[in-house]
Amino acid sequence: MKLSLLLFSLFLSLTGNTQHCFEIHKIKSKALKEKRNVWVGLPENYNKDSSYSVIYVLDAEHRFELTYSLIKELFENQSAIPEVIVVGIPHIDRLHRIADLTFTDSKVDAKGKEDTIGYFTSSMTGNGLSFLKFIENEVVHYVNKQYSTNGSNTLIGHSIGGYFCAYILPIQKSFSAFQIYDASIWYNDGDAIKHLQKELDSNYKSNIFISKGIAFDGPRENVDHHLLMIDSLGTVLSHYPNLNVSTATCEKDHNAMYLFSLIEGLSVLFKDE
Repeated sequence: MKLSLLLFSLFLSLTGNTQHCFEIHKIKSKALKEKRNVWVGLPENYNKDSSYSVIYVLDAEHRFELTYSLIKELFENQSAIPEVIVVGIPHIDRLHRIADLTFTDSKVDAKGKEDTIGYFTSSMTGNGLSFLKFIENEVVHYVNKQYSTNGSNTLIGHSIGGYFCAYILPIQKSFSAFQIYDASIWYNDGDAIKHLQKELDSNYKSNIFISKGIAFDGPRENVDHHLLMIDSLGTVLSHYPNLNVSTATCEKDHNAMYLFSLIEGLSVLFKDE
């Protein structure tokens, strides 16, 4: 199906769904020392006697419903991907999001220059390891216990969520694939790349899709460094022989590119199924 028709079908799907069509679960997290919600979207004809791959979505408060609707559309009407379970991991608020998705503070901004606002100070950042423990030890464990899963897990991260995906590659044990969209690899002067170069085993295996959105209504200096750092991530990972790395460029801005990255990224992820 042409992209325009696919988007129209997706629009009808989203506008036709005025109520939540997914399950909301609450987990009392030991890692985070608080209760957190987890959203689960099942295939239309979910069968406990079958087993399913699972796609985990960071920033679920913004990205889950679009992701779940598109995945249903691609399976039900396009037969482009298999049936999967979609799990959304929302953040409590904006401050929790920054803390959850970072491992260090950052003294530089997206332009690679000194951060004069102080948005990423040590008091507001650096909860990434605890958040990773929450995802791996509690969310993935809970989903595997409650639903029929096959052990194939993919994590989708956009923006600072994409930075989180890149940073955890050497230290996570739950995901076989990553979708990294317009990631904030510039964060802390590229510390995710430095972390990878130091810690990622040469035999590490994974399926990784990296995209960037190049449209920007403003001075190019505001995005050039951001885009350069995404390219650097792809270059570094391409040197690992057991990584299947795919890259894509979207003629969209930072937020609009998510939809188009999702369509292409899922096609790449499931191309052999």
